[in-house]
Parts: sequence; C-alpha cells; structure tokens
Amino acid sequence: MTAPELAVDRPARAPRALLTPQRAFWFVGALLALFLMASTAPSPMYAIYQQRWHFSATVLTEVFGAYMIGILIALVLFGALSDRVGRRPVLLGSLALEIVSLLVLAFAPDVGWLFLGRFLQGVATGAATGAMSGSLLDFQPAGTSRGATINGVAAGLGMAIGSGIAGALVQFAPAPTELAYLLLVLAFLVALPLVWLMPEPVRTGPIALRRALRPQRPGVPAGRGKAFALLATTMLSAWTIGGMFMSLGPSVAKSLVVGSPYLIGGLAVVAVTGVGAVAQLTASGWLGQRAVRVAAPALIIGLAAVAGAVLSGSAVAFFAGSAVVGVGWGLMFMGGFRLLTGLADPRNRAATASMIYIVAYLSATVPSVSLGVLTTYTGLVTSTLVFAALAALFAAIAWASTYVRH
Repeated sequence: MTAPELAVDRPARAPRALLTPQRAFWFVGALLALFLMASTAPSPMYAIYQQRWHFSATVLTEVFGAYMIGILIALVLFGALSDRVGRRPVLLGSLALEIVSLLVLAFAPDVGWLFLGRFLQGVATGAATGAMSGSLLDFQPAGTSRGATINGVAAGLGMAIGSGIAGALVQFAPAPTELAYLLLVLAFLVALPLVWLMPEPVRTGPIALRRALRPQRPGVPAGRGKAFALLATTMLSAWTIGGMFMSLGPSVAKSLVVGSPYLIGGLAVVAVTGVGAVAQLTASGWLGQRAVRVAAPALIIGLAAVAGAVLSGSAVAFFAGSAVVGVGWGLMFMGGFRLLTGLADPRNRAATASMIYIVAYLSATVPSVSLGVLTTYTGLVTSTLVFAALAALFAAIAWASTYVRH
C-alpha cells in the first residue's frame, strides 16, 4: 500500500479536538517550555553526581553530550516525521519516552544509567522538537511570526525555570536527585491528554508504517541551501554559548561562590536563558536581521566580562557578564530562528525546524565536550577563557552574515 501525497497547508477535521487552534498554539508553547525545563533540570545536580560517583569534568560534559547525541539522532530519523503522520502521534510517543527517561534519571544507581537516561531524554526531545516547532508555525495567527517568537521565548524560559527550580530543590528539599524528575513526570502525565485533544493541522491519508518510519533527511526547500548555511551561523553562535553554560556553567559559578553551591549552579543557567527569554519578549517586534546585529556586540561584551570575572574570581562580575550574555543569546536565537524559518514553506515546516535544531545542538555538543576534555587537563579558568574567545568569534561571524546579500 502506498501513501498519497500529504497536504499540510490546511487543518484536517479532528472530531475529538477540543482545543481551538489559538489555545493549541499556547499549549504547544508551554509544552516546548516543559521539555526544555526537563533538559536543564540535571544541571544543578551534576556536582552531586560528581561527588557521588567520582567522575571528571570530561565525563560530565560527555553526559551532556549523550543528551545532545540523542537529540541529533532523533532529529535525523524522526525530525520530519510529523509532516507525514501528523503532529499528535509524534508528540504522544515523545511524551511517553520522556517520562521513561525521567524515571531512569530519578533512580539512576550509577553514571552509566545517567548516560542512558540523558540519551533517552535527548531522543524524546529531538523527536518532539520538529513536531512542536511545526505546530507553532501551523497554529500561529496568519500574517505573523509569533510562532518563531514563542519558540525562542519558551525555550529560554523553560531552560531558566528548569535549572532554577531544580537548583532550589537540590539545595533545600529532600531527595535532591529525585524530586525534580518526579515533579516533571507528573507534569508530562498531565500534558498527555491535552495533546490528544489538540487539533491535527497535518492532513494525512492511509500510509504504510514502513514508509512513515523511513528516515527522511531534514532540510530546506530547494534553492535555499546557501542562504540557510549562511544564516545558520546565528545558531552556531547562540548554542555554542548555551551548551557551555548548561554543562560547565554551574561548575564555574560554584568555583566563585562560597556556600549554596547547588542553587548558585542553577542560577548560572538562569542568568543566561532567563534574561534571554525576557530580551526576546522585549524585542519580539524586531526583524530577525536587527536582532542578530544587536545580539552580536552584546555577546562579545558579555563574554569579555565573564572571562574577566573568572580571572579575578568575582562572582558578581560573572553573573553580571552572564546576564549581558543572556541578552545576546536570546536575541541571537530569536533572530536566527526567525530568519531561518522564513525559508520554510508549509509542506516542510517540521523538516526545516529539525534542520535548524540539528545545527543548534551540534553547536552545543562539540564545543562543550571539547571544553570538558580541556578542563580536565588545564582547569576551569583556561577552558573558560578559550570558550569565551571562540564564542566571541562565532558571534562576529553571525553579525557579518546579516550584511551578505542572500
């Protein structure tokens, strides 16, 4: 049996859908934030895991890398799947796997199970990413770019809230490496029936299971590859920084502060992603090009302040510099995502969104793992300085890309 061509430019009839497209839009934004909350929840716990299981900074960043590898595999294999079988089935499967991964993390007896839990969590998040990003574009008000805005804001707020709340729970609540995961499991269980009740914007006919699950390379419409490659430098810049702060950022903050290390570690991520989300809301009406041009100098200034803070041992300067980095990170992510999704058409929204995130997560994974190895041999100070210089270079390249005629 062969499947007919799928039309994704108009919503299908869905008798059981109780959420209106407008409500579904906000629900999907909240769901994206929830997935990103789960992604950063382990960050404040890494110090406990290191003390408990005695592993190095290299292993720490490899655990982070396992999550990113899971995302990349899922994006390659399933990133465009929701364009063929619909948004709801992909989101339901992703939610189920996310719940399993959180339970593995909550009850991990050793670092090997930590690797497994983070890998499964990455697969769940990667599979859901294309479907959620595509849904935001499907449900956004006609003639607006609100989908791209909510995508960035939800990601920033989700990572900030997840790391901040997890840090507070680790510091002050019982069961420091279990409670945050179990609360997230409860939230995902609540989300399951709401996904079932959302409208299905992708029209599908009967389709063979083998064909539906056949890997389809994420990509962009024909003739737009060069423009995509050029503008993808914005994701390279934003997520090199995001990856470092989510993996090594808590350790750097902890090294500068005496007392409350777990809470402070979580706040290192909040300083970047939380401020970034506020910056995106403030500049939501900006064109992508303008956002990138403002973001680049903010990133360079903030990174210079972070480097100076590490050299001087000043926690105040570190968090001030991180907040400036957060402004640049948020604007770079928003502007880059807006420019890149502008290349998509209604028939390949999930595929294009998946390609964007492949670039983003590769940009977060490779530098973070490399810096973890560097930290093991040279220490946090040297690796942080190397990171700051590299990330500033990427920000300058992204800034220059907006002046090239596409």
